[in-house]
Amino acid sequence: MTSFALTGGRVIDPASRRDGLYDVIVSEGKITHIEAPGNLAVISVQSLLDCSGMWIVPGLIDPHAHLREPGFSEKETIATGLLAAAVGGFTAVAAMANTSPANDREEVTQYMLQRARASGGARLVPVAAVTKGLEGRDLVDFDAMIQAGVRMFSDDGLPIDDEATLTAAFREACRTGFAISLHEEDRALSAGGAMNAGRIANTLGIIGIPTCAETRRISRDLALATEPRTPIHLAHVSTAEATELIRAEKRRLTNLTCEVTPHHFTLDESAILISGPNARMSPPLRTRIDVEALVEAMADGTIDMIATDHAPHDPRSKCWDELKDIFGPHKPARRLSESQAQALARAANGVVGFETAVGLAMSLVHRGAISPARMVEMMSLNPARLLRLPEYGRLTIGGPANITVIDPELEWTVNPGNFVSKSRNTPFTGMTLKGMAVTTIVDGKIVVNRLPNSGAHNVS
Repeated sequence: MTSFALTGGRVIDPASRRDGLYDVIVSEGKITHIEAPGNLAVISVQSLLDCSGMWIVPGLIDPHAHLREPGFSEKETIATGLLAAAVGGFTAVAAMANTSPANDREEVTQYMLQRARASGGARLVPVAAVTKGLEGRDLVDFDAMIQAGVRMFSDDGLPIDDEATLTAAFREACRTGFAISLHEEDRALSAGGAMNAGRIANTLGIIGIPTCAETRRISRDLALATEPRTPIHLAHVSTAEATELIRAEKRRLTNLTCEVTPHHFTLDESAILISGPNARMSPPLRTRIDVEALVEAMADGTIDMIATDHAPHDPRSKCWDELKDIFGPHKPARRLSESQAQALARAANGVVGFETAVGLAMSLVHRGAISPARMVEMMSLNPARLLRLPEYGRLTIGGPANITVIDPELEWTVNPGNFVSKSRNTPFTGMTLKGMAVTTIVDGKIVVNRLPNSGAHNVS
């Protein structure tokens, strides 16, 4: 294994409160030195990476993503997903359990890990189902799944409706210390909905999903958590009311965390008029007031982390052929026909997110909404804590070299044709972003390197 130096970059490591110019030496997969520039001249390395003007941060970790394998390789595979994640700056990715078969038994976990080891991209962190078959009834064997390598439990986009089942799951989470991630949706209130309930849904003539579908379920689920230490994680929070509930409940529930996606803190419900089914997701994009509340909650610590919810879909799953002529940047909003409304309601939820996440998060930094250290905390340290990865999320001498290098000033335009992911379902096509991950190092291996004038080999 090679040795190399990252020189002259701004090291931002919230765990150690280090923020300044440093050189970082990596050898045999470990970080061996973090020193002020110029102090490492006597140390011999095989290659240099000039990080002047760049940020050197702990490897980014995505706590919520879909790699689709096994079962849906036409959308994504473990290999393409983990490489796309590395291109986006992620060194580890929590892979959700809604595969086919679902990740509800050890053999599926072991298959996923085996495929990941052969991929050469980011590390795969398995997330197990809470219930067998994602059916919301019988719990999986928590101990067996943890032994197999699982680091969190979630039925993903399927809320656990049965209160007795969820209460039993909370007991298991409290006993083992491994979090349960919840999709908070009251399906009686969201049934048939294709986007946020409101003016735009009314204009298009489609059924909307009210904000109370999220907040009522959050209230119910957190009320069931009678043990304050229960590790509970709320996925993809989308409403202002939800942030208020979470802010209040964190005073009681000491292990309550939550996440927000880049699409929810960037876009509002009007994005569907331009991107159509590529802006259809669950929970749906909300109002501009909700977007502003989410950003405020990120800044004050109510929201703990950023998750891509990377959800690749092929055009057929998005009903693209039926809807491509309806939506666009210069097309007026109009009432959909019955068949068009049905197609939008059938379109699969979700967007790809690995390769745009850093640029979208950096937009908050550039406008002063969050600090650079807060962004790194939300995209590395806090996900590492959630997933119980103690050596991740920090730059530690003697620790594994999981490192992301970010160019904070690089301007680029989102072009799905350049994505490494197999899918192209993004609502950010044509958007100009400022900030990009240019180098990703996983366990000391340079997986991606786009640094100019670098003495290290480019790997992509």
